[in-house]
Amino acid sequence: MKHSKTTQKLQNKLDTTIEKLTTLLQEELTGFTHVSFTVKFDNFPNSLLVHCTFDNDVNLSAAKTIESTYQKKLHQLLFKQGILLKNSSHNLAFIQTK
Repeated sequence: MKHSKTTQKLQNKLDTTIEKLTTLLQEELTGFTHVSFTVKFDNFPNSLLVHCTFDNDVNLSAAKTIESTYQKKLHQLLFKQGILLKNSSHNLAFIQTK
């Protein structure tokens, strides 16, 4: 399906934000492997869900203690792109590789 100009702009802003977030996570957290996200543009930004994946339980447990910090960082990065999240705790979660 082809995106409209508006959704293409939003997708580009999301891609930029995810790249910055990935860089931060790689530099700051042990065991971080990758970021993935899903979004439904007809319910954006409420539908945005970002998963930050870790390689094992130990690293995930250590990261969970500062998960809220990265939720705030996601909020700030998106705000700089002109996207306002209502409650960033619903939009980012730390998970373990299956």
